[in-house]
Amino acid sequence: MDKNNIVLSSIDVPKEYDFREGMKIGLIDVDNYSKLDECFPNLPLMKLSAYHKSIGDDVGWYNSQYCDIVYMSKVFTFTKDYPYEINASKIIKGGSGYAIKLENGKEVYHKELDPSLPYELEHIYPDYLLYGITDTAYGFMQRGCPRACDFCHVKSKEGLKSYKVADLSE
Repeated sequence: MDKNNIVLSSIDVPKEYDFREGMKIGLIDVDNYSKLDECFPNLPLMKLSAYHKSIGDDVGWYNSQYCDIVYMSKVFTFTKDYPYEINASKIIKGGSGYAIKLENGKEVYHKELDPSLPYELEHIYPDYLLYGITDTAYGFMQRGCPRACDFCHVKSKEGLKSYKVADLSE
């Protein structure tokens, strides 16, 4: 793996990266980078934005200028990866769109390629202004699903049992 393409780890994020104040943070919504004003918002990117802003970092959509860290999030496998060069010290990719691979004509989810956000980031209030949202909230109060539909990756990603992950207050 290229040293600039790092997968976000749920355990070592604070240790692995130098989260010092004042860093320049770029965000790429791989599924929607060319149409951010008309898309469904990417919750992990909103949480990463909120976290980095809370510690004094300069956060915004990646625009080809140098960044200390660029986070790329991809939900869908049918979306092509971001096609442009990225000028950053670290590039961190995450999302099920990077974790689902075509094997023998079938999509297979690889959990090891899709780690969760650290607890602190998973439970931070998202930065809705990143997408210009002022009157709506998005989030997950539970994960998992008992249905095991053939076309769905939730059973592999989150399990066959629903479980609580947040309170309404979050």
